[in-house]
Amino acid sequence: MRLRLAHLLLAGVMATPAAALDLQLPAAARLALEETEPMGRYEMPTGPWTPAGMARYDAEGGFSRMVWQVVPYGGTTVQLLAPLRAQLVADGYEVLFSCTDRDCGGFDFRFGIDVAPEPVMHVNLGDFAYLIARRQTAEANDTIALIVSRGGGHGYIHLVRVGPPGEEGPEVTLSSRAPDETGLPSDTGALIATLERTGTATLDDLQFETGASTLSGNMYQSLASLADYLIANPEKRVVLVGHTDAEGALQNNIALSRARASSVRSFLISTYDIAPERLRAEGVGYLAPRAPNSTDDGRELNRRVEVVLTNTE
Repeated sequence: MRLRLAHLLLAGVMATPAAALDLQLPAAARLALEETEPMGRYEMPTGPWTPAGMARYDAEGGFSRMVWQVVPYGGTTVQLLAPLRAQLVADGYEVLFSCTDRDCGGFDFRFGIDVAPEPVMHVNLGDFAYLIARRQTAEANDTIALIVSRGGGHGYIHLVRVGPPGEEGPEVTLSSRAPDETGLPSDTGALIATLERTGTATLDDLQFETGASTLSGNMYQSLASLADYLIANPEKRVVLVGHTDAEGALQNNIALSRARASSVRSFLISTYDIAPERLRAEGVGYLAPRAPNSTDDGRELNRRVEVVLTNTE
């Protein structure tokens, strides 16, 4: 099934190599639409709708549009968008603008965007999220517009990518983790359940090398889950507490553990737009181990960051 854009421009332009984009979607996602053109144009909002109009970026280049339906889906739109946003940032994209339904401009914003029609793509006017992200390459700008929504037990993901002429759409893989009743990987809600029950939880999928404060990977489901929780609960404040293994002097390890917590704090602020005043970073070095430091596995377990709720009402 192919949908034609009224303003699509066709041109016989040779393909230009560009950096690949790989996206991982929930296991329950199914491709509902895919269309590509070697040369096209798509207007992407770069600000909310206002009575005076809406700022837009007129992207032109290799065009691809993909729509996925996540069936069943019982999560939120933020839960659907957050991992995709994190993957784009990890792949070198800069988020230029993002918003949710009312903040975007509601009805006027939605109908100011060229979106695939029902039943392929459903946009709930009171429950959708949008972002535009750009990655600059040596050949051209590579720009993506994402809009996600939900309804009728389904989740919907609408992605438009405009990049170098002839560029193909993103490579997509489905999560290998079994989804729960929300349609998300089954461990997505475990961290938040632990946090609300005990007031603290470990961000177990974060990875740090000995002596390093930089996160070792690019995608962290725990941070996506935490960000979603903080966005849904704007009154919540947390402290991120860093820990180290027992190699080296205590004061050095306290500084390192605080740097690890600060790295996580910066990631949450830059990737998910969490307000800085809601996040504090602290470090306790090796004073609170959860495993013996006499083994490699134990030391790896001790190199961690925990999240602590500072207000629970």
